[in-house]
Amino acid sequence: MDDEKNLTDEDLEEYEPQIVELDGEQFEVIDAVCYDGQNYVALVPYTEDDNLEDDEVEFIILKEIEENGEFMLSTVDDENLYNEVGEVFIEHLSTVFGDEHDDGCGCEDCGH
Repeated sequence: MDDEKNLTDEDLEEYEPQIVELDGEQFEVIDAVCYDGQNYVALVPYTEDDNLEDDEVEFIILKEIEENGEFMLSTVDDENLYNEVGEVFIEHLSTVFGDEHDDGCGCEDCGH
């Protein structure tokens, strides 16, 4: 049984962003996954502007590490691993938020 569902408007209204600060800039955690036993998070620059188009923002991926008993975020240095984890995030986010280009819409973006 598949427990994943598309988010409703009500879910989005109740949403409280998880914000992290990195190098003096704020980022929003948009998703977290475990891949090959390692936890990863997807981050986007934080903004209060809800009117951004999906293709305007790219996410970055960081891995969760434990150092001296504290959890920290670290870069993913292996480009192939970064791309693999990125595909997992894309697939997961498409499932959770619904794939807006999977409806036979005829737009050039999805090739329908």
